[in-house]
Amino acid sequence: MPTPPMRLDGLRLRHLRLLQLIDEQRSLRSVATTLNRTQPAVSQMVKDLEYAFGVQLVERSIRGVELSPAGKLVLQRARSGLASFEHLVSELGADPSPILRVGTNPALIFKLMPAAMRLLQARPEPVRLRLHTGVVGDMLRSLSNGELDCYVGRIDWDQIPQTMVSTLRHDPLIRADLVLACSISHPLASRKNIAISELASWRWALPPADSNNRVALETEFRNRGAAVPVPMIEVADPAGLLILARELEVLTCVPRFTLDTHIAAGELRALDIQSLALPLIEIGFLTLVEHENLAALRALRQVVGDLTPQLNDTSGQ
Repeated sequence: MPTPPMRLDGLRLRHLRLLQLIDEQRSLRSVATTLNRTQPAVSQMVKDLEYAFGVQLVERSIRGVELSPAGKLVLQRARSGLASFEHLVSELGADPSPILRVGTNPALIFKLMPAAMRLLQARPEPVRLRLHTGVVGDMLRSLSNGELDCYVGRIDWDQIPQTMVSTLRHDPLIRADLVLACSISHPLASRKNIAISELASWRWALPPADSNNRVALETEFRNRGAAVPVPMIEVADPAGLLILARELEVLTCVPRFTLDTHIAAGELRALDIQSLALPLIEIGFLTLVEHENLAALRALRQVVGDLTPQLNDTSGQ
């Protein structure tokens, strides 16, 4: 049964922050000290919250207190709101020009994000961006917690909690393929239809073992019954992989569109391995539904969408 609206009217931001403190400190006495309130006053705030939502949010035991499953769900949904208010306060105190907090992957800094920024700069209303780069999982957690306004990058739906899916607006952009690449001077660069079985014997530079691209590469080799490459060098930054492959006699695994960048400098080539079937990468634009109508966010979504045909031309060559 839905919660009557009048029950929620009495809630304040401090009530939602209370859940965050309980989750972190697991002690009402400690939370009371942090909030500069008495412990009975904090207990009453818990009761107010539970009355408003109509369910038990906090469980008590001899070890202290912790959030119930319902309490954890409320906190998960509330984090984005708390973070948004904190961001708004800092914006209003520092500069009237809005700052859009954007998460992305390092590979998209090469071409997509600079191109999007050029289009944004040409618009009559300025949009300032604060870019955060990282792996997919970290970016999604930051988006869910309200630390980001949107995320432009690789999307792996199996890494997104089912409880979060309904809170997201998703705009698909491109589907890009992963390729194995080397310098144009590498002995394999001019070979045709290379056998997957001989690849492990060459030197490799690869992303860390827990990265999505590395997992995809190793899974495909195992599925083909081939030895998995052991990297001579591990680098998390795609730019570093491109530079190493360009300068050294090593093989690497990168999205195809990174070969068409100034870092590759026309010195890298995708290997011709017809038996290899690496999965496509889905790149999209994600934001929380509650933020989708922010003016700056709409502007970024539009310019990124305008770039999609150009990106599709380079991703599937």
